[in-house]
This record gives sequence, C-alpha cells and structure tokens, in this order.
Amino acid sequence: MAGSMVYRLPVGDVAAAHMASFRQAMAAAQALSDNRGYNFIAGFHGAPSWYCWHHQISRRSRLQARLFLPWHRAYLWWLEQALQDRVEGVALPWWDWTTVRRIPAAYAGRRVDGVANPLYASRAYVPTARPPINHRTRRAAQANPASLLPRPRDVSNPRTGGGVIEDPDWPSFSDRLENFHDEVHGWVGGDMGDVTTAAYDPIFFAHHCMIDRIWYLWQVEHGTRRFPGSLLDVDLVPFGKRVRDVLDVQELGYEYAASTAEIPIGGAPHA
Repeated sequence: MAGSMVYRLPVGDVAAAHMASFRQAMAAAQALSDNRGYNFIAGFHGAPSWYCWHHQISRRSRLQARLFLPWHRAYLWWLEQALQDRVEGVALPWWDWTTVRRIPAAYAGRRVDGVANPLYASRAYVPTARPPINHRTRRAAQANPASLLPRPRDVSNPRTGGGVIEDPDWPSFSDRLENFHDEVHGWVGGDMGDVTTAAYDPIFFAHHCMIDRIWYLWQVEHGTRRFPGSLLDVDLVPFGKRVRDVLDVQELGYEYAASTAEIPIGGAPHA
C-alpha cells in the first residue's frame, strides 16, 4: 500500500516483473480523469499549474532559490504514492542515460503483449491552456545535435574528482546536475523538450528518477543534511512537504537499489 518502503530499480526489459507492475499502475493512472490520475499530476509541472522549480525560479513564487532538486523529489514521491494506490508496492524506475544511451526498450514500443504501452506516450489534455493542449505525447530523440546525453565520467569520476558526485559544493553540484538534466530533456526532444508538456511524457519520470538518484548518491558521499539552512522550511507546493521533509529518501519510504538485481515487488524490510 502507499507509504510502505519500496526499492527503486533501473528501467528493465519489457518483461521484467517490476516493469510489468509499473506499466499496470501507469495504465490505471492514465485512465483516471480526476485528481488521482496521471494527466492531473503531470499538470503540476508545466501547464496548467506551473509549480515547477528550474534554475532557481518558479512561476508560483517570488523567491529565487536552488529548489530544483527538492521540488522534483517531492514530485516523484507524489506520483509514486498515487501509483501505489493503483498497484501495491510499485516503485518508479530510473533511466541511467549514461549507459543506456537510447530510449529504453520498455518506453520505446507502442504496444506490449498486444495492448497499448502506457510508457510510450500519454495524452496531454489541458483545455484551459491558450491554445488548448490535446494530443498524444511525442519524442524526437537525437534530433537536436546540440543536446548530448551525459557520460559516466560526468556523473562520477573518483580518479580525477571531476564527476558531479565528487563536487562537495552544494550550489555547484546542484547547478551542474540541473544542466545535465536539461541536456537529457533536449536530447529526448518533442514534448520532453518543452517544459509546458514535458511531464506528460512518461519517460520524464524515469529521467527525473535518475536525477534524484544522483542527488541521493551525492548525499551518501557528502551527507544527507548538507543543504542551506535558510531554505529548510520552504514549502514544496503542492505536495504538503517542506524542504527538510524530503532530504532523507528513507523517510519518504523508498531507497535506490544498490545493484540491478531485482527485488520482489513490495520491497523488503529496511535493515
């Protein structure tokens, strides 16, 4: 049920058990037209709600601050809780674009086992937008030659200390990671290349799960509480969380698996 400890695994093959459960939850969420549904939650990011934080700015706030990572962590948690209401124990998968340098197969096929693949696309429906938005999400991978997927050495390079995880300075780390984030959005292209509709593409959350995982690994290296004290009580709207509430992933009910080995759906007791 929502609120239990789950283990986030890397995006796996189409037939992998955790991907099958995730597809089931996503299909159920995409079928809902109320505030429990995927379309409604996707709308928190860009149109119509515009709560998102990017490069120290949110349209909903006059504050200027590095809240990109905590806001998106809360966003992932919110969707994961909604999906667990559909399928018990389901967890978001992460797309490691440093090694899987293509749209993962689980997200690339229009159909799986003869039915529509909910990870391939979703309907972006925002009738209040000007002009109204009503289309199936699209991608244009690699169409933008200026956008490149980050390499393993960009994320971690203990030998030289040049990877983002080795960067001990919070502002520098956050800004560098956000720039890598931007590159992936541009590389995927299509709706992912436009903040207005990016979150309607299901691959958005696999991408952001990788970003959140890198922050988690940075916290393992440098400390969970290494965050500007002046921002700890900032509200992460609309999730009912403050920054201090999202700094420890275990308190949010999830962990990142240390290996690619599958863990039974529903997770295991935290040691």
